[in-house]
Amino acid sequence: MTAGAGDESARELAARVWSFRLGSELEAAQRFRALAPLLRAAGASAVIVSMAEEAAADEVRHADLCRQLVRHFGGAPPSEPEIALRWTAPAGVEGRGRILYEIVAVSCVTETLSTALLGELVARATDPVCRQAMHSILRDEVSHSRLGWAFLAEEQARVVRDCVGPHLPRMLEATLGDELFRATGAPDPDPRLQQLAGLGSLERADRLRVVRETFDRVIFPGLELFGIDTAFGRRWLDAR
Repeated sequence: MTAGAGDESARELAARVWSFRLGSELEAAQRFRALAPLLRAAGASAVIVSMAEEAAADEVRHADLCRQLVRHFGGAPPSEPEIALRWTAPAGVEGRGRILYEIVAVSCVTETLSTALLGELVARATDPVCRQAMHSILRDEVSHSRLGWAFLAEEQARVVRDCVGPHLPRMLEATLGDELFRATGAPDPDPRLQQLAGLGSLERADRLRVVRETFDRVIFPGLELFGIDTAFGRRWLDAR
């Protein structure tokens, strides 16, 4: 069966979505690669350090899957972006607190959220090539999320948790201000966006629902379990 114009336009949008994610995966690889020696120097267990090193390698592989999907949907993968890694911790949060902040941001928040969103996308996938790629990425994202929670468990006895709680709004702004809420390039409502859910990108309303549920049911309760005050983050999300 020949794809109609609507199908083709949805695939073009999908190619753009996966092109954008290619850069995100490479940035994540660089972030995990930089965190591994910092974790080692801070006395994290060998298991935690190994998880960070493996996460960096996983993200490079994810970037390659993104390239393959861009081509699969008829696009041309972008040239390799130059990534200047910038730490996200606010000024004044130093030493061990800075490492904890970065791990919470990248693993407990971003990777946990990515796991939830990918789970929804895999369930909705209509393209078998895309489904297989997303399922492969999803398996790794679960492990990347566990890295953060495992590090929090190791750090539970240390009094550095206040470096996270008051700064949660900043952390959430940095996370939710990027691809999670990024427009696809098509106006809402647009029939192509319903097709796009099967090709790797949820409509805005569905993204917001998954984000809200994940914070309320997983991320905020998980942080609280380790003694992190989430009140500032909850208020920020409510206001948004």
